Amino acid sequence: MARMHTRKRGKSRSHKDRYTSKPTWIKASNDEIIDDIVQLKNSKLTSPQIGIRLRDQYAIPSTKVVLGKKLNKILEEKSLKPVIPDDLQSLITRYKKVSAHLALNTRDKSNDRGRTLIMAKILRLIKYYRRNNVLPAGWNLDKVL
Repeated sequence: MARMHTRKRGKSRSHKDRYTSKPTWIKASNDEIIDDIVQLKNSKLTSPQIGIRLRDQYAIPSTKVVLGKKLNKILEEKSLKPVIPDDLQSLITRYKKVSAHLALNTRDKSNDRGRTLIMAKILRLIKYYRRNNVLPAGWNLDKVL
């Protein structure tokens, strides 16, 4: 969704290293890594934050390469997966921050347009997640906003 509302060409991003097997420098067992993931999730970190923490502090480049499962699949097995997906939650947080700014600065038209574009992305994601049965059937955006 990076280029949705702009005229820019392409999107700049970093790329993951292409490991095909478990790197040799990882000395921790799979159970220890899963325990670390559960501990990080219990300390109120989101899935992207857990992945960054595993990469930077525990030297685990990818849970899929090391454990054979993605991070969200591990959290789902441990019944720790959030109800609202992380990308949708971050968009909702951005929408709330922009709305709070616009409550104080009513003449800020560029942020007013930005808020409209954020809401369009939120609605598009909700439609996608409902179609793929990620969100519960009775979930409503009004509960969150």
